[in-house]
Amino acid sequence: MTNFKTSDFSILLALDKEALQQVIETQLPVELLKQFAPEGADDIRVSVRRKGKIDFQIAQNIIDYRVPLELSVQKNMMLGNVDVLFEMYFSFQTQFLIKDNWEVATRTQLTDYQWIKEPKIDLGIINIPLDKTVIKAIESNKESICQQVDNVIKKQLDFQALLTQFLSALPNPISTPAGGQVFWKCEQVNTSMTPIYENGNVIYVKVGLKGATEFSYGKALPIEKTVIKSPDLVSDIEKESLVQSILRVDFKAMEKSAMVLLQKQQFEFKGQKINVSSIQINQIGQRLKINLGLEGAFNGTATLIGKPVFDRMNQILKVTESELDLKGNNFISKTMVVFLESIIEEKLMSKLQFSITKSIETANEKIKYFPIQQGFYAKGKINEVDLPRIEVEADALLIQLSMKMFLQLGLENKNLA
Repeated sequence: MTNFKTSDFSILLALDKEALQQVIETQLPVELLKQFAPEGADDIRVSVRRKGKIDFQIAQNIIDYRVPLELSVQKNMMLGNVDVLFEMYFSFQTQFLIKDNWEVATRTQLTDYQWIKEPKIDLGIINIPLDKTVIKAIESNKESICQQVDNVIKKQLDFQALLTQFLSALPNPISTPAGGQVFWKCEQVNTSMTPIYENGNVIYVKVGLKGATEFSYGKALPIEKTVIKSPDLVSDIEKESLVQSILRVDFKAMEKSAMVLLQKQQFEFKGQKINVSSIQINQIGQRLKINLGLEGAFNGTATLIGKPVFDRMNQILKVTESELDLKGNNFISKTMVVFLESIIEEKLMSKLQFSITKSIETANEKIKYFPIQQGFYAKGKINEVDLPRIEVEADALLIQLSMKMFLQLGLENKNLA
């Protein structure tokens, strides 16, 4: 069978700017500088605390932000200690790069500072300016301050952890309207990523995931950890995901689902009622052989042989080119056989159909929105499904599956503490 396993997932990461600010603010230490004595000024102690909201802009893997600060300056005077509070802004710039093995390399610099109110000690007759002394204290400690910012930014840019949480949050297995479950696996994912950009108070980045996927209906797949490789930087990524995979539909699961559909079904001819008591599915070349156990007015078997096909227009997986044969010992007449075969075949063909549309609706209901962790969410929508090729094997149908869908991973204010 032709390899049909490579899938391309396009994920839009949409991070609400205000929500991201809140996350950074909860992670960034409040105390940036504690009771520091500038060199050559032993009579002065300076401490720096964050105060108010952080403002930032982000583009092309560079973050520029301004942090409001409160400075406490303590000076020893002849008459005792004098404590004065002042305010200023720090401006930082962080450049970051995602390296091999998803290591995030960052470089944060203190680019500017602006006084909201310059530090002065007002003694009534004279004012003692402290701005140069405070700036000297900040300059001598800026590497320590920048390192604290670096540590926080690295944590927030851990895209590997976010994507891993996204994949682990996806339902596996996925329930279907027929009662069975669809299992899936993906061993290794190659990734690509666009530069980060900002639009309308939302931070965006597109991520592409490419890997071999496999789906199975009714039979669990081996549990394997998905390895997400570090990304290549690209200019843009397609908005729509294209999932191309192999879907294995186990005969035992098909028998169980078909029994659910047919166990309450009665076939009736001139007041004579017949029920389905058992179902068995086997392979005959590229056709299915479906044996139905019948009981009631007629005890015996009905054998339906047909070819599984996908009606793309109506989104239905069904059996065509059917042949039906009845075998039993209590026929009233050959005429009854002819009419009973016609009735059973007509009803079977209407029942032995699997609606892809209903499965899409069920899947979309499950993935239209689901939380990953505090503030983070994922959502998706399947737009189109095709089954271009179906092969009959000894114990399962092997189906080429093609899906077009949209996926989004985001951060919002909702559920933030």
